[in-house]
Amino acid sequence: MHVKQSLVIVAALAAIVGVSVLAYRSAVPEHPPLCQICQRAIPKETGFRMETATGTILACCARCAMHHMIHEPGLFKKAWATDYVSRRMISAQSAYYDEGGDVHYCTPPGTSVERQPEGVRVRVYDRCLPTLVAFATREEATTYQRQHGGRVLTYDEAWEGVRQQSLGAEVTQSP
Repeated sequence: MHVKQSLVIVAALAAIVGVSVLAYRSAVPEHPPLCQICQRAIPKETGFRMETATGTILACCARCAMHHMIHEPGLFKKAWATDYVSRRMISAQSAYYDEGGDVHYCTPPGTSVERQPEGVRVRVYDRCLPTLVAFATREEATTYQRQHGGRVLTYDEAWEGVRQQSLGAEVTQSP
C-alpha cells in the first residue's frame, strides 16, 4: 500500500512540476539572443554566425558581422548567413545579398534612413545600414529586391562595400 501511495505522490509532484514549467514558459517571454558585436536583438531573418578558433560569434546581420571581420582579420574560419526565405544557415560566401532595401531588421526605427526614388539613403552612420539581407539564390534575392528595393550583390561585392564603408567611417570618425 505504501508503494502505491508513493507512486501517486510522485506522479502528482511530476504533474505539478510539468504544469509549473509550462506556465512559466508561457508567462515569461523569450528574449531573442543579442548580437555579440552591437548588442542588438538578432532577428530571425538576418542572423549571422562566425566560427573562430575560440568559439562562435553571433551577429544581428551580415553587415554588422562583416564590419567585425574586417576589423579583426584572420580571426574567422567560417561564416554563415541566415537565408531570408528558408531561415536556415547557409554559407555566407555562397549567398547573394540585397543591400539597401527599405526594411531594417536590426536597426532602431527612426529617421536614420529615408527612401528616395533612386534608393535608400542613410542619413546617420549605423554599422548595420544599409540593410544587407542574405539569400541562397540570386533569383530569391532579385524577387526580394523587386519588392523592397536595393541591389543584389555577391558575397565579394557585399564585402567590398562594407570594407569601403568601414574605411569611410574611420576617416570621418577620427579626431
